[in-house]
Amino acid sequence: MQQDRQGAFRIIALMMAMIILSGTVHNFLVSAKTGTPALHPFSALGYLSIAISLLVQAGRPLAPPYWLRAQQIFVLCFMGERMIEAFVPGWPKLITSDFVAGLNTRYNFHGRLSVETATGIFFLHLAMFLAPTSLGAAVLAYFSALCLGIFMIYQLGFGILLFDGQFSMASFGSLLFSLAGVSLLLRNNGYMRPFFSHRGHGTAMRALLFAAIAAPFIGGVVFIEVQHPEDRSVFALQLLFSSFSALFVGLLLILGRQINIDARQIERVTKHDPLTGALSRQGLRDMLPEADLFGGALLIDIDHLKAINDRFGHSQGDRVLVWLAETLHGLFTSATPVTRWSGGEFLILTTDADDNILERHATLIHRAVAAQAPLELGKTDFQVSVSIGYSVIDPSEENDIHAALGRADAALYTAKRMGRNQSCSAHSKNCIHRASIEDLVA
Repeated sequence: MQQDRQGAFRIIALMMAMIILSGTVHNFLVSAKTGTPALHPFSALGYLSIAISLLVQAGRPLAPPYWLRAQQIFVLCFMGERMIEAFVPGWPKLITSDFVAGLNTRYNFHGRLSVETATGIFFLHLAMFLAPTSLGAAVLAYFSALCLGIFMIYQLGFGILLFDGQFSMASFGSLLFSLAGVSLLLRNNGYMRPFFSHRGHGTAMRALLFAAIAAPFIGGVVFIEVQHPEDRSVFALQLLFSSFSALFVGLLLILGRQINIDARQIERVTKHDPLTGALSRQGLRDMLPEADLFGGALLIDIDHLKAINDRFGHSQGDRVLVWLAETLHGLFTSATPVTRWSGGEFLILTTDADDNILERHATLIHRAVAAQAPLELGKTDFQVSVSIGYSVIDPSEENDIHAALGRADAALYTAKRMGRNQSCSAHSKNCIHRASIEDLVA
């Protein structure tokens, strides 16, 4: 999955590079003769920075290199300066100064860095810059760039130029691929995840997204064809109808976040045991396609759990189950799944494929259980103990963990038969270790 995603980023970056290259060639060789809008070198460098950021940040989403962060900050400052020059009267002119205009003439640059292009590049860089620390803020910045992209789609569809008459198809294409790449970068955010889901609701969300953009667009085209408004009114209509699309897309993002929350809650209920919080069997089944990551299995069973339930009540037995689950979760990282296998049994799958390491894991569990203070069950202090059976997952079995689980279960039965409070290996019948408190806390 990760490799497929990296491939998608490479394709997007390659397409952006081709568009930027063709736009640059058009600027120098074609635009001077035809007078058509051109991709300015400032715009080309801004989009090239996005392509580089996508390639690098896709591999290190949480910790991008410092040089990339510095590059993004530079582009943010540069594009931010262009926006301020356009919207703040009296602000000193740098990017739109006569000096830069002279450079354009001297080096035969055509077109200019429009405020619309600068705004899109600014918010896309802001989204990528914020992504490692605040996905929510990154999505907000992305949505701002998306609104501009929607408006440019309307500009293109209605057949008129952008605000100032400088509409470059190379800039438009680069913006669309940039939006696609950044959306892929932010796909794990709650607002974005439903749009990338392979389930039924994902298809519905993508269809609604298309409708949110297409329906107002079609309505605007029909209105213009019927009413034939003056040219000066067309811009206001574009702004109005594209605002409707942006509003609908924003509502879809909010709806997607709620769908994601509900889906995660349902997933947790179906994949986790509601009492202990450990994985359920269903959750383990969903993890089985990754079975090649696991090298060993340990089955842990609470000794005398039935007697605890009969003597103290099932509520006290539940306390013991929760207590053991918390103990196991405290011993292992999230990469080592803890599953409630049945009744008082818990299953741990580990990446270690060495019987000696599995024995150390079993001893560690015994020590942690024995070191805990006795549980107060009713008016009695009860020292909980466990029996453990473990087995290596043999690669020759083609990663069939069910065979290993069967061996671990047989080893657990042996540990029970030998007196409980012990660990037993399925691969060494003599490897029976009585877990006395004196041994375990030594």
